[in-house]
Amino acid sequence: MSKVTKEAIFEATQAVLMEKGYEKARLADVARKLTITPAALYKHFANRDALFQEMDEDWLLHVDAPIIEASERATKENRVQALHDWLWLLSTRRQASFAEAPEMLAFYKFELGKHDSLIEPRLKEFAKAVEKIMAWDTFRQQRGQTVMQTFTYFYHPFFAGRWDDNLFKTIFETTWQEMLPVIQQNLMKPSGE
Repeated sequence: MSKVTKEAIFEATQAVLMEKGYEKARLADVARKLTITPAALYKHFANRDALFQEMDEDWLLHVDAPIIEASERATKENRVQALHDWLWLLSTRRQASFAEAPEMLAFYKFELGKHDSLIEPRLKEFAKAVEKIMAWDTFRQQRGQTVMQTFTYFYHPFFAGRWDDNLFKTIFETTWQEMLPVIQQNLMKPSGE
């Protein structure tokens, strides 16, 4: 028997999730897809919930990794546009990824409903990216968190059912215009750069 990788386990788990849904999915179903025994899965995961939670975190990491990687510190004259473009990338990337995997989206929403800790680290990571782009250095990424909280509608899974609205881009741009004074604050002051 060859060694089973976590990637293969996660792929099999996603397939079972799509076929049966979370409530009916069992470790035995995942093991069957991998042609291993359920006991072999217990070497990797303590239980079904641990497997599904880690699979969900891995999926979300793959969804968000290109977004986080795209958060480069912009030059002073390009910061506002760079932040706008990054927020739109976040919105469209999540919109497309969640639409491609509705079962994963449903499970992610289920997990968020159970654990506040899944959303908090992600919000902090996004806030850190905003501060990096804008070259802000506020206490606990306060300004970055303000931006991310304002744009919650455009990236948070609880709002995914509303993203197919024809006015989605218009609503995004209107929200951006409302936030622009906050975002541009202190950009006109000379800095030590």
